[in-house]
Amino acid sequence: MKKKIVAMIAACLAALLLLSGCASHGKTLLKAEGEEISVNVFALYLSRMKGALATAGNAVTDPNYWNTYISTDHTTTADHYTSQVFEGLKHIAAAMILYEEYGLKLPKATEEEIDAWIDELIKQDGGGSKTTLNSILSAYGANVTVLRDAAILEAKLTQLKEHLYGKGGSLIADTAIEEYYKKTYYRGHQMQIANYYYDHEKDADGVAVRYTDDEYKKVAYVSDSVLSSLDAAERAKYVAVQNEGKYLEKYGQKYGSTILMYRDGETEVVAYDKESGVIRYYLDGKNEYIVKEYTEAEMEARYQRALSIAAECVNDEAKFLQYARELSDNSDFNNTYAPNGMYFGVGTYTADTVFGTFSSELAKLEVGGTSVLSSDSGYYVLMRVELDTGAWKQEANSRWFSTLRGLTLEYMLQQKTTLYLDRVEIDETVLETMDITKVSSNVRY
Repeated sequence: MKKKIVAMIAACLAALLLLSGCASHGKTLLKAEGEEISVNVFALYLSRMKGALATAGNAVTDPNYWNTYISTDHTTTADHYTSQVFEGLKHIAAAMILYEEYGLKLPKATEEEIDAWIDELIKQDGGGSKTTLNSILSAYGANVTVLRDAAILEAKLTQLKEHLYGKGGSLIADTAIEEYYKKTYYRGHQMQIANYYYDHEKDADGVAVRYTDDEYKKVAYVSDSVLSSLDAAERAKYVAVQNEGKYLEKYGQKYGSTILMYRDGETEVVAYDKESGVIRYYLDGKNEYIVKEYTEAEMEARYQRALSIAAECVNDEAKFLQYARELSDNSDFNNTYAPNGMYFGVGTYTADTVFGTFSSELAKLEVGGTSVLSSDSGYYVLMRVELDTGAWKQEANSRWFSTLRGLTLEYMLQQKTTLYLDRVEIDETVLETMDITKVSSNVRY
């Protein structure tokens, strides 16, 4: 506890020293012709990044987290995120040159809104005292003036974006969005081979029985529409047999007078409707699903099965989707959220989330490639596939593209600001005084 207090005091002292220059704006770090951005605005932005990392579950209070080398060139985690935030701030500075060149001016009403917001913060967080709020903000390398400076910068940036691209990017045509989508996104499928299962009714082969409804009276077989969509060779593996003799003895009368079987070599199992059929799950005394775990030996077999599926499905999307329908333990996810696959843009998800893991793994694959991932819940088989034109327009895919227009806008603006970066002056001496370890985690300001 004592170490934490000392570290916080040190951070606050560093912030106070940095604020000693240029009145209370802080020492100038970047000059973009008529615009100056202080090192304390940089510190505030670093604290926001640190807050985002903390919210994502990263150990931002552990020095080892920041000192870890993430590259063979001795780049640490602290170096990486400090540099990332600084690069973003340089582009904001470059955008301010554009702002001046377009002759834009922040409306007085906007400045008044920012001042009213700060007054409200003084009232709510500072208990009516500006000094108290400054004390709180010092942990983030900032004060009330710096907070206002950052808000003014962001308001100007918003105004510039609207001037160039319309409100909400309304001036960006579908052709530009499609171009960005094709350039930066990738698409893939997943299936889960879990290490647990909800106990349910199984047939004599150990396969989950599927019914037509939740009354569990009539067995559901693969539909005629699915069968008709298969090629002749695959369709021939589905055979209707009379439910008598060995079949009646093995499966019972509830399967009806005719049973649809799937035959592949020596394998013969009931061809259940795995897309729409209803599984009968068993409940405990509290009316909750009974969860069971596979044995170590069973999980090894399931792992080998995952590897086999991955190998079989290279460059064969149709086969992967068939396996996903029949064997995936989270097929409901595919049906509900990813009927056409998962779509990821670079950096869309943080690395410590399951989508972040999927995103980074799919990015490593060539189109048609597959891989198997291990997780706390079992194994995932992934496959990267071709992007489909206009996928972002389809309602079924909407959950994957809520930020696409905004990302396109940011990309386009960055293309413009890149041309102005050489006109941004950097005080390297001041830059050396600040990095992400010198500020606290900030999720409010």
